[in-house]
Amino acid sequence: MRISFRPIILFLTLHCSFLVHADDSAVSDVANVKEQAAERRIAGLWHDVNNSNFANGHLIVSQQGSEIFTAHYLEFKGIPFVEHGAGKREQDTITVKVQVTQQIPGWTTEGVHTLTLSDDGQYLIGEYFSGGNKGPLKFKKAGK
Repeated sequence: MRISFRPIILFLTLHCSFLVHADDSAVSDVANVKEQAAERRIAGLWHDVNNSNFANGHLIVSQQGSEIFTAHYLEFKGIPFVEHGAGKREQDTITVKVQVTQQIPGWTTEGVHTLTLSDDGQYLIGEYFSGGNKGPLKFKKAGK
């Protein structure tokens, strides 16, 4: 009985070639997923708890990689205000350039918000900068 070694040699050649050209990308992808899971969550719904002059304040934060996108609605002394923004996240701090789409008379139409996640993960606390002015911002996490 004659045994053909050609299929076995072909299989071994292809298998060795695969191993020579393999890399650790699958392993590093798993490491990246674990690293992202360890990053504290900022994306989600936040309630504006800055002070009693602000009512019905809601901030929605979306994150894609290190990019941050926001939509913010509030009522200041009964007057509605809407803004949206885009920015970056570095560790537990987000910096967002905002554009006002529904202005309160006398208020500026653009600015920058810098917010940092509190140690317990329940608050975003920081400041706004706009038109040469600055002031405090504070949001409490809503939901999960």
